[in-house]
Amino acid sequence: MALGTGTKIGLATVIAGAIGIMVALDPGEGVLEYVYVDKVTEDPSRFADRTIKVHGTVVEGSIKQKKGTTGDYRFVVQHQGQRLAVHYTNIPPDTFQEGGEVILTGRLNAAGDTFESEEMSAKCPSKYENEAKVAGGAESLPSKT
Repeated sequence: MALGTGTKIGLATVIAGAIGIMVALDPGEGVLEYVYVDKVTEDPSRFADRTIKVHGTVVEGSIKQKKGTTGDYRFVVQHQGQRLAVHYTNIPPDTFQEGGEVILTGRLNAAGDTFESEEMSAKCPSKYENEAKVAGGAESLPSKT
């Protein structure tokens, strides 16, 4: 059954109106930009006053926790030779460790030299390295013929 011209115009108007309302009501942070540390350090002003996700590797020996608190950490993350200081104010995941990869959600401070974050996800590199070794070892076994 074909739709009449009036029905098509009515549907197009409803769809356009719904899209217009969604755009008008969007708080602007529905989709966060995901960037590596080196992109942030190249042009910190580009990320000023914006919440973003930053991906990097925790620098060995850089983790410091404020005494007497359960969630006040300072550490450094790096990628492609560039480093960024982080102030993390929450309890880190169990897999958080030096040399591990992290993805932090937050904002640069006013000076643009420290990333302020309350949300983190972390990978444990040793877990994935062991899995890769097991998988690699299984593939290198001679086949029985």
